Amino acid sequence: MSEELAKQLSNYKAQLQQVEAALSTDPDNEDLLKLQKDLQEVIELTKDLLTSQPVEGATSTKSSEAVAPSRSWRVGDHCLATWTQDGQVYEAEIEEIDTENGTAAVTFAGYGNAEVMPLHVLKPVEEGRSREEDGGKPKSKKELLAEQREYKKKKAQKKVQRMKELEQEREDQKSKWQQFNNKAYSKNKKGQVKRSIFASPESVNGKVGVGTCGIADKPMTHNSGCLFCGCWSCSVLNKSLDVVTNKTSVLSEAQLLKCYIFTRL
Repeated sequence: MSEELAKQLSNYKAQLQQVEAALSTDPDNEDLLKLQKDLQEVIELTKDLLTSQPVEGATSTKSSEAVAPSRSWRVGDHCLATWTQDGQVYEAEIEEIDTENGTAAVTFAGYGNAEVMPLHVLKPVEEGRSREEDGGKPKSKKELLAEQREYKKKKAQKKVQRMKELEQEREDQKSKWQQFNNKAYSKNKKGQVKRSIFASPESVNGKVGVGTCGIADKPMTHNSGCLFCGCWSCSVLNKSLDVVTNKTSVLSEAQLLKCYIFTRL
């Protein structure tokens, strides 16, 4: 559990650095500011979870020390003490105090039984009475420790749930950004139709695969001269031999035949 949380913490810190770098160029971006705040909260929650990982020996010692009250007792004071026979807490009176050893001899009220126990385990009577007024008997050390563990467990569960909520919010935000970018790209490309260079021309005279880069339907340029002999005296107006004109001079049959064959290729 601790190793997994440590990896998550490292990942969150790296993401926070990226967001802060983006904010340096766009400091007023509301989405980035919210993401920065969420990451900072997740990092703090993860740190709390790491520090609250239970260590059995140390936790028990620290908890018992925390439960032990610090009070100056005197002979004749009434207190709450644990009877060793049944482990229950009863009201007692302090008969004698040994300050050197830190112990006290107490007599349980109504029973007359006396025991010697450490001073730090004695509790004020007011603590027990306040619990009795709430409808319960004084709680033992084990019960108090169990309550503390349960409280920490519930607190950790709330932090984990909050982390999951923040993760979901980040995923939703990421999805919105992707939708926005896709929409903007589609808007810029609106009206443009992609067409293959091998698409069929719209006119019946075009040829597939020949000059289809947007000019397959256009006729050849007129008066461009003879492509075979290089002369400007003949001009082919059609692809058949039926319509061949000579504007300046009469060509020989051999020249006309060469021009005709070249244009048919």
